[in-house]
Amino acid sequence: MSERVITVKGVGSASAPPDWIKIYMSLKSKNLNYEKTLNLAAKHLEELRKSVQEHGFDKKDIKTTNFDINTSYERVEYTNGSDERVFKGYVCSQELYVGFKSDSKKLGNILASLSECKSKPEFSIKYELKDKKSLKEELLKNAVADATEKAKVIVDATGLQLGEIIKIDYNWSELRFIREDFSLMESVCESSEMLDIEPDDIEANDTVSIIWKIK
Repeated sequence: MSERVITVKGVGSASAPPDWIKIYMSLKSKNLNYEKTLNLAAKHLEELRKSVQEHGFDKKDIKTTNFDINTSYERVEYTNGSDERVFKGYVCSQELYVGFKSDSKKLGNILASLSECKSKPEFSIKYELKDKKSLKEELLKNAVADATEKAKVIVDATGLQLGEIIKIDYNWSELRFIREDFSLMESVCESSEMLDIEPDDIEANDTVSIIWKIK
């Protein structure tokens, strides 16, 4: 006779207030000449760095996540019905971010500087958990507790008893502990020293599957 078992999936939930802020910044530079486009991009980057470094950051704190330069064309239609692609120059795109401990006043000051920056960057903010270990541990504990409670309810309802654990399945996938973007209009950021943003807690869920013997 085969061994009797029960398999139950447990779901764990946990939440915590974010303790880390990242400001994501995007720069675009355009010119008909390739070399001038690169020079303009370098100038825009330097202006951006100056705006951020005013708030206690070093050059190495401003991380670049993407840099590319591409040609730009535009479709032009003529009155005779013909059309053609017309070269409009080169476009250099740069994506950067800076991170710091959650501080609404500091955030407001940085956003105000960015709104006045000559390079006119686009920007958004994310709230994160820098130290994710404790929340991950809480998720797993809650998931195991949930699976155990469900298993006990099932075996009690059938007049059986829960035996020893045979196997635990857990998918070690990367969990995202990030609060979604806050996109702010430039008119808001011009007076953002006065902002007092209180982001909602970051919530996460995880699952674990446990197999018990039943008797």
